[in-house]
Amino acid sequence: MTRNRLRKKLPLLATLTLIVFAAAAYIFGLAWIQSRMYAFYDFEDLIQPRLIDATIVGWLLFFCSSIGSFLNVVAWRMPRGEGIGGHSHCPRCANTLKIQDNVPVLGWISLAGRCRFCSLPISRRYPIVEALVGGSLTLIGITQLYSLSLPAQFVHAHEGPLWTPRVSPELLAILTYHTVAVSTLWAMALIRIDGTRLPTRLIVFAGIAVVIPMLAYPTVMVVPWQATRPLYWVPEGLHVEAIMRVATALVAAALFGRVLAKGLCPSADLKLDPLGGGTTRLVDLIAMLSIPAIVIGWQSMPALVIVAAILSLLLRPMLRWIPINDGPKGQIADRGAMEAFAFALPFALTLHLLFWRVLWETPYWPSDQSSRNVIIVSALLVLVVPWFVRDRTTAATTAATTDVASVDAVADEGVGRQAGVDEQAPAGEAEIASAGSANELPEHHGDGESDQRDQGRDHAPGP
Repeated sequence: MTRNRLRKKLPLLATLTLIVFAAAAYIFGLAWIQSRMYAFYDFEDLIQPRLIDATIVGWLLFFCSSIGSFLNVVAWRMPRGEGIGGHSHCPRCANTLKIQDNVPVLGWISLAGRCRFCSLPISRRYPIVEALVGGSLTLIGITQLYSLSLPAQFVHAHEGPLWTPRVSPELLAILTYHTVAVSTLWAMALIRIDGTRLPTRLIVFAGIAVVIPMLAYPTVMVVPWQATRPLYWVPEGLHVEAIMRVATALVAAALFGRVLAKGLCPSADLKLDPLGGGTTRLVDLIAMLSIPAIVIGWQSMPALVIVAAILSLLLRPMLRWIPINDGPKGQIADRGAMEAFAFALPFALTLHLLFWRVLWETPYWPSDQSSRNVIIVSALLVLVVPWFVRDRTTAATTAATTDVASVDAVADEGVGRQAGVDEQAPAGEAEIASAGSANELPEHHGDGESDQRDQGRDHAPGP
């Protein structure tokens, strides 16, 4: 019995050993290297600052991966209309999980991927999401705490071995704001990759969590809303500019969402089919684009959209490793371009926040520091994105529908000419034939097949 238990705990013990070894290698290894590089510092003097680094990273990893664990709950329960409070439980046997089983990533490893009570498999989606969310938020926390990423910020000197984070109330507010925004975008992405439409209460929460803090505390803007940065611009107390920042960001999100709709949801029509599957996909797309638009500003949105489009192609293999959750009405058969783009958006926003200062200082990256021509050119390049970020089946269906419509139009035109030649036909019969022909046109010119495909993705029928 003891050997059997030890065999089951070997993966957890191996993981913990690897973590301890990595932390020790960083603390003592880097301290030893720096003591050799700098003659004024002894090895013992450099252990404490490196221990501080390891402690900060360890705490961030645990806290941020716990956010990922919570987002797993959100992605499972919220589309079903369930509450997101209460203790976690097994979705099969409904037994409440123990505290040690809820530790992000490590809990799944210690259980060998199976429930403690019913021994049924636990999806690998849980540790993957916890690791991805935890890693992205941890990197954002490290770069901002050590003053490495925010633009127009006092640069902390990092050339010495005694570097430590400099924390201020303003920095903590900005970091908290970015953490909430990126976490909310992750929640939307995790729901959208299952082909499920975003719950209304999640969209409302996103609006409150991203818009209200910026209006109440404009310091979190970081960059202005103008195309060109005003001289000596400081965001403190600029509430009117915060309103303009939110307004311009929402307009940019709607604009780029409509452009991307040509490839991701071509059947979307807010006027003729406001409740169709394609339209709901467009609304979800605009809601997701609104978060990065507000966080980084409309100026950099063209570049972020292009980066997200490229990542949606590169991250397809990783997305296949994440199992598809059952939606409220069933499970989609496969993920398409919309799901891949939604999955890529949190990665694109994370990369932008990590390298924000470097990108902001680059003259060829669209921002309030670059020229207006750079912003215009990058916005024009977004028009190319729907040509390579789209579902092949959707494109084929659209092309087939267009061909059928062209054939029917030619046929109707021939019928009209024949009716004009036939002078003996009564005028009343000609008018009736013309009316009947006109009534049949919408049946051939509609996007019925694409719309049914979109509805099948968003509301797949149950088994």
